[in-house]
Amino acid sequence: MLDSLTLYSASAAMMVVMALLNFLTWRANKHTPGTVLYILYPLVLFIALMSFALHGHFDSTATIVLANSLWFSASIIHALTISQFLGYRGKEFRFFVLATLFCGALLMYFTIVDSNLRNRMLASDLQHISEAFFLLYLFIRFARKPYPNGSIVYILILTIISCIFTGRVFLMEGVNNLTLLKENWFTITLLINGVIAPIFYTTGMALLCNERREQNLNQLTSKAQKDLEIRGLFLSTISHEIRTPLNGILGSAQLILNQSTDPRDKPYCEAIINSAESLNLLVDKVLDYASLDQHNEALYEEDVEFKTWLHNLCLLLSPLAEQKRLKFELIYNLPEQACYYCDQQKLRQIIINLVGNAIKFTDKGEVKIQVELLEERQLEHHIRISVIDSGPGIEDDEIEYLTEPYVQSSAGKEKGGTGLGLAITSRLLDKLNSKLDIISKLDQGSSFSFDITLALGELSLVEQRHQSKDYLTGLDVLLVEDLDLNQKIAIEFMADDEHKIKLARDGKSAIELMQTYHFDVVLLDMNLPDFTGQEVLKTLKGMEHKNQRTPVLAFTASLSPDEIKEYFTLGIKDIVGKPIKQQKLRQALSDSQNSQAPSVAVELSDILYDDTAAETLKSSFSEDEISSIYNEFVLSARNKLIRAQQLLDEDKEQCIKLLHRQASTALQLGFNRYGIELKKIERRLLDNKPLKESLTEALVLWQNSLEQYLKYVREQMS
Repeated sequence: MLDSLTLYSASAAMMVVMALLNFLTWRANKHTPGTVLYILYPLVLFIALMSFALHGHFDSTATIVLANSLWFSASIIHALTISQFLGYRGKEFRFFVLATLFCGALLMYFTIVDSNLRNRMLASDLQHISEAFFLLYLFIRFARKPYPNGSIVYILILTIISCIFTGRVFLMEGVNNLTLLKENWFTITLLINGVIAPIFYTTGMALLCNERREQNLNQLTSKAQKDLEIRGLFLSTISHEIRTPLNGILGSAQLILNQSTDPRDKPYCEAIINSAESLNLLVDKVLDYASLDQHNEALYEEDVEFKTWLHNLCLLLSPLAEQKRLKFELIYNLPEQACYYCDQQKLRQIIINLVGNAIKFTDKGEVKIQVELLEERQLEHHIRISVIDSGPGIEDDEIEYLTEPYVQSSAGKEKGGTGLGLAITSRLLDKLNSKLDIISKLDQGSSFSFDITLALGELSLVEQRHQSKDYLTGLDVLLVEDLDLNQKIAIEFMADDEHKIKLARDGKSAIELMQTYHFDVVLLDMNLPDFTGQEVLKTLKGMEHKNQRTPVLAFTASLSPDEIKEYFTLGIKDIVGKPIKQQKLRQALSDSQNSQAPSVAVELSDILYDDTAAETLKSSFSEDEISSIYNEFVLSARNKLIRAQQLLDEDKEQCIKLLHRQASTALQLGFNRYGIELKKIERRLLDNKPLKESLTEALVLWQNSLEQYLKYVREQMS
């Protein structure tokens, strides 16, 4: 075995190293109980070792008493440190302290009264065994589950120490001062307790602190996640609750605007309506942002024919640019038949957000989507998608903050908005492992781009898709429609079939567009804010325009036999009935380009509420948007009927227009019987026939329809 002088020197050096390492552990874990006290433990042991070394030179009672007192004190400090770390305050610690004091008293007795080296060593061994057993108890009972790694280190060394000192108690024979330093049991225990144990203790404490820090981080992460969920739930709940009174404000302001004859009321009502609509937009954006925080769903990837998909998306967005007279184009620099696996819903929302922003902030010039291939790999393509505009540009110091929620550029504050669009876009790109890059120059425009890696899809699907179509695609269509709901549904349906759409909201705009552009087909609403569809057609017959031979489709819910006869007399090719059905619209557009006879049948169930209407809307709107549409209609329907009753004597023409709009929306939302009844009332007014009690009956019918709708909603919720 090693000589005792070498072991003492190694032990002293190890205590110094242990003190340094414990100090570093404390610096990294200053708020962890017991770490400060643990620095003191090796220092006291070091002084005790020096006292034992002095005893070898002076062999005095004072040095041996000092050395053993310090050693026993260090043992108590060690036990107190672990107890503080584990938050333990049980009576076992007091028993251990009493056992240490008892062993100390025995050691004093066999040092001063009855000098006996073997008995002194026995008292010291009993103290070491009691320390090892007490600490083993703490780690096995209290630390093993929360701190498994640190506990393994401590349990291992404490087991070794307890076995070594127990063995020395029973197996070590009588010794004296001359033979002690040469005794194997003495050198073994000194090696274990003075050199090896400090390594284990220091490592064990570092592991314990790391595990505690990890637990704290996990708790903070869990709390943050819960707070995030609570915040998201709160935002969703409060946003839904805001919508109900908001719809009431909008409806009331519109009623006052329609009823009041005082011109001074108009600007105030318009201010209320504009403010309420801005608030409604903010609520929608907050809901979108909150839903991103609440849901960490996996990507839903599917095979997408990319060029066709992008082209259809552009068809959906181009009417927005057309209304601002902006040039809008797609620059596509990918392989013609590129087919990718991607989460098209998230990608679609990102592009719509970016293009919507570009159109909003660009007053003249152009907006374009540019798609380019950056790198072609074996089974995937690395591509860049950019949205470029000629808008006012963004200040350099504003760019880095634009993706933060509720932050707006100077231009954004002027135009209005929520400050959430780019924040939502940035979050969505994070989910796609990408990020938004913004380049902008003042008065020259901006570029918003992101790079994304997409896995290649099955290219064979491209050819199969084109071969399977039995209807026409890619027509130039003029849509003349004033209702936002019908506009969006029709544009969505036609964009699916790659039709290019221009939008007119009234008869005057439709006539101007038909004078300027040539179309393959015109979808004409027969009841517009300024003209009827019949008046638009009669006006066009008396002037030169570019659509003399263009087929016109009546886009209407007015389908009485007399009206249908009138439509065909005016030269209308076919009739697309409302509520809009995609298959009927698709077939009518295809038939418009040949000589096939028109079909005007509209499949409309004679029921109070048709729940399939909501399913039709899901292809064009999110669930929150659908909920908002239904809420607004349900909350305002009764007031609009009462308003129609008032207008009946005051302004018959306005009453007819109000009934027409209500009937169209009711049919689109599935309130079939109520919508049909309103159409009948509208027809009687147009024919100057008496109404009797029709509006009163319509009010009762609406109440029954509403009850049926609410029953359906309750069933869905349950």
